[in-house]
Amino acid sequence: MQEPKLAGRRRTGRREARKQGTNPAAFARETVTELRRSHWPTRDETVRLTVIVLGVVIALAAFLGLFDFGLARLSDLIFLQN
Repeated sequence: MQEPKLAGRRRTGRREARKQGTNPAAFARETVTELRRSHWPTRDETVRLTVIVLGVVIALAAFLGLFDFGLARLSDLIFLQN
C-alpha cells in the first residue's frame, strides 16, 4: 500500500517549527499569561497542605529510622554472636 500524497504541502514545516518559540520575550509573555490563568491556592490551603506534607515526611522518616534500627540490631544478633 502506498501512502497518500499530501497535495500542496511544502517542506517548510521543519523550518517554521524551528523558528517558532525562539523569541525569549514571547516566551516570557506567554509564561506570565499562563501563570495568571492558573489557580493559586489560598494561604489557608497552602498552610494546611504544607502541614500534611511535613507530617507525612516526619512519619515516614520515623518509620524508616525505626525499621533501619531494628534491622541493624537483628543483623548484630545474627552475625556478632559472642
